[in-house]
Amino acid sequence: MADPTPSQSSMARRSSSWPLGLLTLILAPVAAAMLLYQLDPYDPAPVPIHEFSQQPMVVPKLNSRMLQGSEMIGVGKLLGPEDIAYHPDSHLIYTGCADGWVKRVTLNDSVVQNWAFTGGRPLGVALGRHGQLIVADAEKGLLEVTTDGMVKTLTDEAEGIKFKLTDGVDVAVDGVIYFTDASYKYSLKEYIWDIF
Repeated sequence: MADPTPSQSSMARRSSSWPLGLLTLILAPVAAAMLLYQLDPYDPAPVPIHEFSQQPMVVPKLNSRMLQGSEMIGVGKLLGPEDIAYHPDSHLIYTGCADGWVKRVTLNDSVVQNWAFTGGRPLGVALGRHGQLIVADAEKGLLEVTTDGMVKTLTDEAEGIKFKLTDGVDVAVDGVIYFTDASYKYSLKEYIWDIF
C-alpha cells in the first residue's frame, strides 16, 4: 500500500514552484498590456515644440486701474456666493449663498435682501428668457424662481438617476437650459470621495 503522505521531493518541487507561479501571474498581464498597447491604432498628434520655446509674458503684479471706480457691495451679508446673474433692466444682481437663500442685491443703494429660499445650496444662477431665475442647487437639483420669488423644481434626476451636485447653469438665447451635475455619486458634503 502506498504512503499517502507526500514525499520530500514532491514538497520541495511545490515550494520551489510558487515563486515561478507568482512571477507568471505578474508578468502575464504586463505582457498582455504591452501587446495591446502596441496594437492600438491611436496615433496622437505631435506636441508643438514651438509652444514651449516662447518667452513668458511679463505682466505687473498689481494693476492699479483694475478696480478703479468700483465699490464693494454686500460685505458680511453674502455668505459663500458662487455665481451671479445681473438683470440689466432692473439693475439687480442675484446670487446663491451657503445659507440656502438666493439673495437679491440692489445696485443703486447696495441693499442685500433674502429673496427666495431653496432649502438647499444654490450654486449656479442664470436669468431665463422671461425674467425668471434658473438656479442649479447642489441638493435640490435644477430650480426655477419666478419673478415674485416662488421656487419650483424643474428636475432633480435624469433617466432615473438623482442629481447629487448640480452646480452650473446657463440659458441659451433660444431658451434652452444647459446645466452641469458634477457627480451622480457624491453630494456637496461628500465630494472629497469623488477624488478617489
